[in-house]
Amino acid sequence: MIPEIQKICFVGAGTQGCINSLICSAHGYKSVLYDISEETLNQASMRQQAMGATMIKQGYFDLNTFEQALSRISITSDLEMAVESADLLNESVNENLELKRRVHTQFDGICPPKTLLTTNTSSLLVSELEGAVKRGEHFAALHFNGMIPFVDLVGGSRTSAETLQTLSAFIRSLAMRPMLLKKEKDGYLGNSMFISFLTTGLMLVIDGHADLEDVDRTWMMVQNTPSGPFGQMDIVGLNVVRDIIEEQAHKSRISDAQFDKIAAFLRPFIERGELGAKTGSGFYQYPRPAYKNPRFLMDE
Repeated sequence: MIPEIQKICFVGAGTQGCINSLICSAHGYKSVLYDISEETLNQASMRQQAMGATMIKQGYFDLNTFEQALSRISITSDLEMAVESADLLNESVNENLELKRRVHTQFDGICPPKTLLTTNTSSLLVSELEGAVKRGEHFAALHFNGMIPFVDLVGGSRTSAETLQTLSAFIRSLAMRPMLLKKEKDGYLGNSMFISFLTTGLMLVIDGHADLEDVDRTWMMVQNTPSGPFGQMDIVGLNVVRDIIEEQAHKSRISDAQFDKIAAFLRPFIERGELGAKTGSGFYQYPRPAYKNPRFLMDE
């Protein structure tokens, strides 16, 4: 822990808010997981239990550390309780520019003056969001990548050097490395490459070249990874994937025709509420997706 940060408010109790609060609380930080949806909050504890089991299995922490982390996390829809004495706020609502701007305007108005406001966005720019807050010197992008041990950090036009130094020290206190960008870039470093990976996987299936399972098998065997692009999309959330790729289309990084095909492919899953691991169903069924079966790579 660092002395400047003791309590963190995580806005949005979806996959990102749940895992990020677990990571921070496992390193001693007091966390509040806030959401306006009672249904989402009711699912948060179950999600964190499932995440914790995976993190223990992968050696991220042991059972005792996990239980201590849970004891430091409170879950609430009470706005005042969520921000009371918060030193840091990290927002993980849906990847929608206007929604994120409204959320940051709201929290800028009610958080204590000391609170650093950060966004966990994976596709939007700090320059698109910073105008929504008055405390620009205390605003930055702080993007977690799950258990991958680095955090993207990007300042805006008004972000102070002190804020970036504090956030860098905070990231290192999590046994992670800050990846401080010299110049803002949607998708940062990892996601800029990751989005191309997902888009290529989607188009191989959409254009009829292969089944999604074989696309995943190919990537897993070539790269020796535990999942492929479709398994990864389930982890991210299919609605989030759609929003991210839509942003890429708006910025002419993929063609409109390509986006239309991807949106049409994802739409039935999203309409059925099959968003991936967080809903128990997406391209695969959870908590035991086929790609985790030792026979997956060789099965017909």
